[in-house]
Amino acid sequence: MNNRFLMIAPLLASSTLFLAGCSDDNSEFETPNLSDAPTNAGLVSQKNLSILSEDVQPPIFDPLTGTATDTSLTITVKVGDRNNQLLTDAHTVFFATEWGLIEPSCITENGICTVTWQTSFGGPNPVNNRTTITAWTLGEESFTDTNGNGVFDDSDTTFDDREEPFIDINESDSFDTGEGVIDVVNGNDPTGANGVHDIGDSLLNSPSCTHSSLCSPRTTSYIWTDIALEMDGPPTVP
Repeated sequence: MNNRFLMIAPLLASSTLFLAGCSDDNSEFETPNLSDAPTNAGLVSQKNLSILSEDVQPPIFDPLTGTATDTSLTITVKVGDRNNQLLTDAHTVFFATEWGLIEPSCITENGICTVTWQTSFGGPNPVNNRTTITAWTLGEESFTDTNGNGVFDDSDTTFDDREEPFIDINESDSFDTGEGVIDVVNGNDPTGANGVHDIGDSLLNSPSCTHSSLCSPRTTSYIWTDIALEMDGPPTVP
């Protein structure tokens, strides 16, 4: 950091001499037109859909006193394409929660959108004082481009075949009986309303697929991610 500063400082000092010799035309130094800002529209990639909470260990339930604190948290989602570029166009992201209340959706602006999650004490509290929040949006499954040609072809073999989104109540990373089903259109359910949890269709859902046998006729899919909140606060420091 200090080396970079030492290199830049002489340039700043010499800039006074440079500007003194300039004409009255300073057009090169004018503020750029904001309409020329770069944009990037496209599909959200599974590998670049992320969810964050402003606090993953909110002190809502006090295990010693049994009391609870009404709390609201900002949940943030970021979206990018398969080339690791932020998506600047609008994408609708949907949300569901195991416990509490959450806004049902938000629309991204410059790759980001937020919703509010808050406590709700009208029913039983989670047994383990934890809750899972799931976010999903229409996008494409990710793949490993082995030969670097920009598509998934017969020389490529690895891709992330996503199952239907669900609320992972026991945080096992797999769907278990009794967990929250989120019905969406997918390769196994063209209606998105069969009432059961659908596994992956063993095909790649992506418009960049040219493989002879592994391309799904459905080039998009609902991709998803989740986060768990530990609602009895951070561990007590001994």
